[in-house]
Amino acid sequence: MTEKNEDRARESLEIHEEDHSKLDLRGTFTMVLFLGALMFVSWFGAFMLFLGRM
Repeated sequence: MTEKNEDRARESLEIHEEDHSKLDLRGTFTMVLFLGALMFVSWFGAFMLFLGRM
């Protein structure tokens, strides 16, 4: 019975590893770039406002 459980565990691990290798993360990368750009633009805008009020 333990051999069957070990075989099932190996099979599920192999399937799980295959799922991770097939993930498409382009949308995640795009969103990270978008948020980084938004943070940079916000910081730059606040900095320009600071310089304008000096």
